Amino acid sequence: MTPTFAERLRLMRAKAGLSQRDLEELTGINFRDISKIEQGIFLPTPDIERRLREALNWTPEVDEALDRIVPEQATR
Repeated sequence: MTPTFAERLRLMRAKAGLSQRDLEELTGINFRDISKIEQGIFLPTPDIERRLREALNWTPEVDEALDRIVPEQATR
């Protein structure tokens, strides 16, 4: 199963050692909105997604790696 954007964001933020408030400071996106995105309550706009990806150095190569890693972790 391919991880959702919400799962990827949570993983990337945690891997970076950032809180939602830390990410808010880096992106200018309210931490409550970041929380809602991580919970899957709503999807980010293209601009918000771009800002999150830039702040977390989240590249297409990272997405490919997450596609391999996240399903493995789910089966443990």
